[in-house]
Amino acid sequence: MSRFLSVFSVLILLPAVLLVASCANQRSEEHMQSTLVFGYGDNFLTFDPARQIYAQETVIMLQVLEPLVRWNNDLVMEGVLATDWYSEDGCVTWVFELRPGVFFHDGTPFTADAVKIHFDRILDPETASTRRRLIEDIVNIEVVDDLTVVFNLEAPNCIFPERLTSAFATIPSPEAIARHYHPDPSRRLDLGRNPVGTGPFMLVDWVPDVVIQMERNPTYWNLEEIHLENLEFWPIRENTTRLILLEQGVLDMATVSFAQVNVAKNSDQVSLQTSPYLSIVYIGFNTQNGPFKDKRVRQAANYAINQEEMVEYVFFGVGEPANSVLPSVLPDYNPNVRKYDYNPEKARELLREAGYGDGIQVTLWTHELGTYRIAADAVVEQLRQVGIRVDMQIFDNAVYWSKFEEYKTRDGRQYPTKEGVYDIFIGGWVGGEAPQGYFEPLFRSGSYSNSSFYVNEEIDTLLDEAREQDDPEERRKRYWRMQEIIVEEAPWIFAFHGQVNIGVRSRVQGFQINPSGRLFFEGVTID
Repeated sequence: MSRFLSVFSVLILLPAVLLVASCANQRSEEHMQSTLVFGYGDNFLTFDPARQIYAQETVIMLQVLEPLVRWNNDLVMEGVLATDWYSEDGCVTWVFELRPGVFFHDGTPFTADAVKIHFDRILDPETASTRRRLIEDIVNIEVVDDLTVVFNLEAPNCIFPERLTSAFATIPSPEAIARHYHPDPSRRLDLGRNPVGTGPFMLVDWVPDVVIQMERNPTYWNLEEIHLENLEFWPIRENTTRLILLEQGVLDMATVSFAQVNVAKNSDQVSLQTSPYLSIVYIGFNTQNGPFKDKRVRQAANYAINQEEMVEYVFFGVGEPANSVLPSVLPDYNPNVRKYDYNPEKARELLREAGYGDGIQVTLWTHELGTYRIAADAVVEQLRQVGIRVDMQIFDNAVYWSKFEEYKTRDGRQYPTKEGVYDIFIGGWVGGEAPQGYFEPLFRSGSYSNSSFYVNEEIDTLLDEAREQDDPEERRKRYWRMQEIIVEEAPWIFAFHGQVNIGVRSRVQGFQINPSGRLFFEGVTID
């Protein structure tokens, strides 16, 4: 049965895919047979590296634009547009040797000038990039020659290359950037809608909320590893719909939600690839206001939650109970930190010690959809059983994180005692392959993403020391110490680490899952 018949066979049952099916119907079956179609359920708004926010933007953007370096499937850093990188002065100056013979999709040669133009744009305050803070320690960028670029930093930063693995560090064509700023509006190029990179695929068309179409880049520097002729991403928000379309053969690959994992495991049509996810779901406290200013109350809340039961029964065994900020798959995970085993009596005892023997009334923020709402529902009853009574305020998914901006700003100002502030909130974070991706944004004093308003001078000092330490073992000592402090001080309930789940049909061969959730299609073929 053709892919088109498969589409139409589910239209009556699945009206949510009408637009996608219509889009597929406009292309030949021959085209679709040579196209890998990936279904996803997360947000995607832009291809502009300076504007990137969502994890799904990273996944899709990296097919078109490339960074200097990346983490591979084994969590080892490797070169992409750079062939070598080093510092010879204690990590103040970083030299990157660039890959020769690389061209952007518009034919422009990839050179050190392109690197400088891109990062200068990120650093320019007028760009208002959401990622500027990640590289604001750059003093200037020096072009030595076409294939050598130097980043001069204001202070030693021995983990600087780790920052350049992120989606914001992917390099667009300088010609495209110039057109983005062209004084003639008719000649301007919206980078967010018209990306021009060096990646293995080129954007053909993007119909928001319907389809993103790509085709193989015929001049790609590593073309021998790219076998797919066409690649498409279909946004399908409803989890069950996405799995049905995968089983029907309308999709070749798709993300699978935790609720459908066991169904996908038993499917005759789909093989399920899974990996520990480099992420954490947590319940954060306002550590500067109300009862959760007291560490004992925060620890009590941790003892009140049965993490193992939450993962096993609420999330169907998909994930790993969290003992620390870092997922256990990371090399710098500290297995020796304090454990908050489920102990309601210990929780009540700590509340009594803190002067709350009669319990407390608190406000919890969550949004209405998915993992956050389910996690909120799971913890509210267990907290109530030890005397922490929760008033749950539920916000629309589209505005949830914007609600926090009234209480913190990107320049580090925070208002933890302002009227209407939350006591608890549900949060999640994809920290990536390196510890600083968790510690720096979530626990640095004044960080925009530090929604717990957590302040600890020793953590700030350890973060600085880790950044300045070029010995990996010495950095690991700081990372282990930070985990001990944070778990002891309990600015969060450490709930669980997620799992990457990708369903793959049999005609797709050679795909390997990545624990970051990123998709690499080198070596992938379709039958």
